[in-house]
Amino acid sequence: MKVRFSIRGIDKVKAYLASVPRGTMRVALDAIARWLIGDSQGGLMHPEPYKYASRAKAYGYTGAKFENGARVPAGYFSAKQFRYVAAITHGFKDRGSKRIGESTDAWQAVPRNDGYRYTLTNNTPGGYWTRDETRQARQLGNVGWRKVSDVLADNYLGGIRAAIAAVNAHLKSKK
Repeated sequence: MKVRFSIRGIDKVKAYLASVPRGTMRVALDAIARWLIGDSQGGLMHPEPYKYASRAKAYGYTGAKFENGARVPAGYFSAKQFRYVAAITHGFKDRGSKRIGESTDAWQAVPRNDGYRYTLTNNTPGGYWTRDETRQARQLGNVGWRKVSDVLADNYLGGIRAAIAAVNAHLKSKK
């Protein structure tokens, strides 16, 4: 599963890249891509600070109910959903931190077109449910996970600063 985006509408980034000397475009794009991916302190790899939001706020009813004579635990919509979650989380052992850690660490900048285009990808299910523009889970949105576009909007100026520093260092090394 891939989360994809394109920097087509950010005029400041486009204007900066147009002003970069021809031979340094790859250096600038690489710096911007690395900045947007970030690390544990910021960017797409940064896990959002936790805040509490109930499942009832996101999904409405979350009380226990009965389905075909079987009790469905609170927080699940059906017995089938409960069995599926139990199966994929191996009985709910250590289900939260491992999944979120794998999801945040999985962001990659994949160069294409000889380094003149980059695709930022996250091939984990967590990347899809936590950051996707249209399919973000309501519960994760309520507890503070921002969508890809929101993270990029907050980080593109830092990406431009990183690109300027990388281009300057590249030009100094070529003299």
